[in-house]
Amino acid sequence: MPREKLTSGTHESDVAKTRIDRRQFLSAIGTLAAVTGAGAILGDCAAHDSTAPAATPTGTVSGTVTDLQGVAQSVGRIYLLEESGLNLNQYADVDASGKFDFGAVDVGSYQLRFWGGNLAAVPEPLANPVRIAVLANQPTVVRFRIVLGSEEEADREIYAGDNFFQEQPYGLPNAKVVVPLGTLVCWYNVGKNTHSVSGGPWSDSGPLTQTASFMWTANQVGTFPYRCSFHAPEMQATLQVTAG
Repeated sequence: MPREKLTSGTHESDVAKTRIDRRQFLSAIGTLAAVTGAGAILGDCAAHDSTAPAATPTGTVSGTVTDLQGVAQSVGRIYLLEESGLNLNQYADVDASGKFDFGAVDVGSYQLRFWGGNLAAVPEPLANPVRIAVLANQPTVVRFRIVLGSEEEADREIYAGDNFFQEQPYGLPNAKVVVPLGTLVCWYNVGKNTHSVSGGPWSDSGPLTQTASFMWTANQVGTFPYRCSFHAPEMQATLQVTAG
């Protein structure tokens, strides 16, 4: 708080009478807060604080889920993924009217993924996940078109993103995935770069470009480390196949 300047007509003894120590100042603030509200005092100080960080610009993300005929469907959950495809478990459930809403989202590039479990799926060749760009003070609206009942061929899905493998929808990046014998596992490239699934009994998937996938039926019991031949050692994970 700036100190008041002395004027030529002010005596030092007069100023001394008006000085208060820190304890008295806090007491005075407390008394004033009881009358006007402390929030008003602190808010006024914050308004003049030039060092306060600027607010992060945001836009909004929302959308709808319908069947192929355009009828709203109240099923599923939408995940907000990072641009790389990494799933940080940020989601919005589809409501009874077939809508979902993330509210305010920081400006940037993301992906949205519909997850319907065994109740619904986005059929090929429709994209899932969908890439989006959130702009400042602008709405981003996405419509997912689904079919009821699972059309997913794989029993277990693992994303190959930029510098990670991640089981969907709840896995950790580059972690071990455990499946029973006979499971059909699908690795799906959600990144911008070309990846591969190299190692294990399947040997090598070959190059997987963006949105390409590789499937393998778990026909051997064991623990199988694998990697991306283009981005090891960053992209390394393990698939464990159990007897049941």
